[in-house]
Amino acid sequence: MVSKGKNYICSVSIRLAFFLFVFFGLSAFSAKGQDLIIRIYGDTIHSKIDREDERFIYYRTERTSRGETEVIARKEVREILYGIDTSIKTKIPPKKFEKGYKSFQVSVHAGYSRILSTDDLYGDDFESVYDEMRNGFFVDARANYFFNKGIGLGVLYSTSGYQTDSDIPVLVSLPSGTDLIGELSHDRTLNYYALNLAFRINQSSTVNFQIDVGMGLLTFEDQGDFIGAYNLTSSALGGHLSASFQLGLGEGFYLPAFFSLKGFSLSSFELNPSSEMNPELALGLQSLYDNLEGGITAGRLQLGLGLGFSF
Repeated sequence: MVSKGKNYICSVSIRLAFFLFVFFGLSAFSAKGQDLIIRIYGDTIHSKIDREDERFIYYRTERTSRGETEVIARKEVREILYGIDTSIKTKIPPKKFEKGYKSFQVSVHAGYSRILSTDDLYGDDFESVYDEMRNGFFVDARANYFFNKGIGLGVLYSTSGYQTDSDIPVLVSLPSGTDLIGELSHDRTLNYYALNLAFRINQSSTVNFQIDVGMGLLTFEDQGDFIGAYNLTSSALGGHLSASFQLGLGEGFYLPAFFSLKGFSLSSFELNPSSEMNPELALGLQSLYDNLEGGITAGRLQLGLGLGFSF
């Protein structure tokens, strides 16, 4: 009986030793065979990578359901360590992701534009005309190249339009004694071409704040009617200052809420009257713009939304 007991204990001990050997052997193999995905935010994913392509990495973890695969975008990954020994608890400190490549940014904004001051062309009797001309729309398109995560250089194109809502009847008495009756209207377009310096502040994965400043050339065109059609043009140098909150939409796209100030003053004008305009009236209108005190202030405030893409 003692001999049988000893044999039984010996058999159990051998089986237990074999089980522990296999268990720890498989554990060590599993630990050394894992892949470590280090994200740009500093955290890690212990996994087994199934496959990779240019945009995504497909992997499985202990929590992944049988038959399923998880995925992560490459732009969220800082580094991958293949086949590491995860039994050694190596602490990886959080690290803010630094792009290893240059960043391009393209965006379009549109919205409401308001001229900050009124013209003084025809006197107080036409104050309603000035008010109508102050409200309009704008569209901005810009492209920036960022040398690092915070500073970029680019170009800006902006166009805005302002017009009277209706034709306004007018009566003009010329020096020759001739009285002319007709209509008054304005349809103005301002185009702006500028260099742009961009500053990204508080950059994160979802929300950015950006400031843009620059200088450029403004072109002004008014296709108006003053008892006869005419075309009035001018140009000037000016500047801009804008700020935007940018909400990330994923895959490089973002939604900017936009605020901008653009400042100009126009003082030199070229009038091209149509053949239907009275020559005496055309000379008088040209003299009006030539002697317009302070010119036309084209400073404007703009508010809008847009869509951007960064890569």
